[in-house]
Amino acid sequence: MERSTDHPGEPVGASLKDLLEQTRARLKAVGIAEYQLEGELLLQYVLNIDSARMFAALNDMIDPELERQLSRLTVRRESRQPLAYITGRRAFYGREFEVTPDVLIPRTETELLVELVLGWVTEHPKFRSGIRIADIGTGSGTLAVTLAAELCHASVDAVDLSSPALAVARANASRFGVVDRIEYFEGDLAAPLGGRNYQVVVANLPYVRSDMFESAQQEVLREPLLALLGGVDGLDVVRRLAPTLEPIMDASGSIVLFEIDPLTYVGTVEALSKALPSASVRVELDLAGLERCVVAELG
Repeated sequence: MERSTDHPGEPVGASLKDLLEQTRARLKAVGIAEYQLEGELLLQYVLNIDSARMFAALNDMIDPELERQLSRLTVRRESRQPLAYITGRRAFYGREFEVTPDVLIPRTETELLVELVLGWVTEHPKFRSGIRIADIGTGSGTLAVTLAAELCHASVDAVDLSSPALAVARANASRFGVVDRIEYFEGDLAAPLGGRNYQVVVANLPYVRSDMFESAQQEVLREPLLALLGGVDGLDVVRRLAPTLEPIMDASGSIVLFEIDPLTYVGTVEALSKALPSASVRVELDLAGLERCVVAELG
């Protein structure tokens, strides 16, 4: 970027303010609800600046090549390609994670699982110095990496059926300096974890009902089907995983947390109650007051 006063009388491209307004207008015109925020994020990505720097530099003139780059990326967003796949990153629990079209885009709602795990560990200090965590269906590794980063004495085993997803997860572990405390397994649900034992199991499984998928946002349809579709009632994968949990859970004290769609919470409660008859099972609400997590606790 160049200040507009650097070369009096010689305009250099468009101003940052003009480009921001133009980008927002283009996104709004194609029906993107968060066009204002996404316009800012695209501009920040192209210019490699943060929000504060962007708003402080609204009168700066932008190099024409950067202007063209912004336009090309805006075209991609206009086609409803998810913003996270364009920028290659998504914020989660205060960290910028790498994402690719091989992984589900992290959602803010999933941060509830992190909060619940951290709260449980605080209430069970006997596990704090050496807690063992399993992340089943790790995807980009957001839960595994975040929990390893927040709990410095934790060891995490992360499982996914997708080899490309595991590559992204490993990159994120390296990015945040926790690669030495996460072990990755390629396989189906808990199958690779036989003979191991955990105090915490988290699972963000495919839970979108097939009848809801057809009416999903265009951006969602660009995400990996393997990470989304949960069958007719959204519970196919939940029902497969639940019966395999007890052998890997610490009977002296452990917790399993499933992220859910509010439409599937009743079925998830039933599946976990049947699979873990001695566990206490409850439902946790997200910030919108929706059923977002089913928790089963042993010990």
